[in-house]
Amino acid sequence: MTFHPRATLATRHPPCSLTHAADPDEMVFEGDVLALRPALAAFARRLTRQECEAEDLVQDTVLRALVAQHCFTAGTNLKAWLFTIMRNSFNTRWRRSQREVLTGPELIELAMTTPATQEGTLWARQVIEQLLHHLSPAHREILILVPVQGVSYEDAARLCNCSVGTVKSRLNRARAALVALTGAEEHG
Repeated sequence: MTFHPRATLATRHPPCSLTHAADPDEMVFEGDVLALRPALAAFARRLTRQECEAEDLVQDTVLRALVAQHCFTAGTNLKAWLFTIMRNSFNTRWRRSQREVLTGPELIELAMTTPATQEGTLWARQVIEQLLHHLSPAHREILILVPVQGVSYEDAARLCNCSVGTVKSRLNRARAALVALTGAEEHG
């Protein structure tokens, strides 16, 4: 029998369906979650740096949100709640991937992959992705949340489960790390 993480979710929680919501509140919640899908996709792309993994992360986040709808407090920030679910899922996946060992065929497949040769924005995107890859997950997350997504320090602090001062400190350290990675001198 093959282990499938979504199967364990279904066995622990009652099934959710986007088409069979009987309660009007459930339908409103589902609509609100789906309306935030573009923001979730953008955040997922920044975290994973790969389109297929980003889509999987978005689907996993939406599924988890629908299953855990009863945990959401109406009137609070749904976007922040969804970003927290996504961040936790990403961190869990990342920790698991650090423990995985690639086998022969997977190593061969990775070696055969060649980057695209397009100019312009693709090159810049690749450079930025490489720079972000060298940052810790906490620093990468703060750079994505605050400057890229435009999340306030207070909301970022709630999402990261830390104080506003910690967010500012991480952001400062992340910017300094980017400066060090690019070899640019810091202009005060």
